[in-house]
Amino acid sequence: MEPTESDFLDSLFMVPRQVPVAVLRTVLDLIYDIKISGFENIPKSGGAVLISNHTDYLDVVVQGAYADRKIVYLGKYELFHPQEDILKFIDHPSSPFQYPPLSFAKPLIENTLNTLGNLYKRNLISWGSMPIIRNAVNESEMTKKDAMQYYEQLENYMVDLLKAGEIVSIYPEGTRTESGEMGPFKALPAKIAIRAGVPIIPSGIGGAWKMSTPEAFLTGKAFRAKIRYTIGKPILPQDFPQGPEKKASKDLTEILEEQVRILVKVSS
Repeated sequence: MEPTESDFLDSLFMVPRQVPVAVLRTVLDLIYDIKISGFENIPKSGGAVLISNHTDYLDVVVQGAYADRKIVYLGKYELFHPQEDILKFIDHPSSPFQYPPLSFAKPLIENTLNTLGNLYKRNLISWGSMPIIRNAVNESEMTKKDAMQYYEQLENYMVDLLKAGEIVSIYPEGTRTESGEMGPFKALPAKIAIRAGVPIIPSGIGGAWKMSTPEAFLTGKAFRAKIRYTIGKPILPQDFPQGPEKKASKDLTEILEEQVRILVKVSS
């Protein structure tokens, strides 16, 4: 098969994962006092689910930047399509791009934005990100049935990623903490680990809460803030609770929640 123009652009503009990782580590080390322990508990190969408490945007950055292996993350759909808001403005009936002379340049601008957006998306995916639609019923005007089917497909896709040997990171609380305290866990990470038959690795982060906010930088709290990230020993599939999938997922979730609480205390 002959190389396409898209293949050429991919090879020209795709940035190896090592580049953003090196940049992120340098920036993080300049700003914060970060110490990581337990990365030896992440297997060198094979699929696994990595879970942690979720305190701040920094959680993902610290986890992804310091890991030797690529970690797959679930990201908001909008993150992968930054050009769409600009395109909506260009296409709006009251936009100046609807009238000459800007209207003449509109097709070229739209094509350029879509090309750059697609390259950006492909780079994010190659670095370990995966687009999802959060709150699919509201954001995409799906019916409840459509949303259930979507999340079922998403779950199946994550299981396929794990079976293919990827490490998937999930924050079982489902959102960042508002109070600084860890919230209750959802059963999704346990469920997909059971379905895929892969280890699940608990971890805990401390010191990162609100350390990426403008206030933290303006007050100086962010600078040299002590952030500690501790990765525990993996729970292997043969050690998972037995029984029907729903009950086994619930029991495993309770075990994971307790282990992460312990690791958070170690990291605090």
